[in-house]
Amino acid sequence: MPLIHQGIIVKINHNQRYATDVVSSSALKVLASKADVPLQEFIVRNDSPCGSTIGPLISAQAGIKTVDIGAPMLSMHSIRESCGVVDMLYYKQLFNVFFTDGARVISDLLNE
Repeated sequence: MPLIHQGIIVKINHNQRYATDVVSSSALKVLASKADVPLQEFIVRNDSPCGSTIGPLISAQAGIKTVDIGAPMLSMHSIRESCGVVDMLYYKQLFNVFFTDGARVISDLLNE
């Protein structure tokens, strides 16, 4: 179960209903480690409906490596969504490293 103030969530579904794949999640793990940002994996059971957003479709057609991430929150899709301030700091740290080292990390993973 995702926990507030415990890190960014990586959403995974083996039925490919999220855009995360092995390369994009590996790149995220390398970048998060460099940024000292904890990650939480949220893996949906194969027999549970979820996702089916346009992310996987757009990612496949555009040829862009994509990872579905999110911040843990209370009452998702509610008028009173609440999330942790620390998790927003984690986002800032992660995106700083992504924009600095992301292209190199992804290139290294694809060329190995």
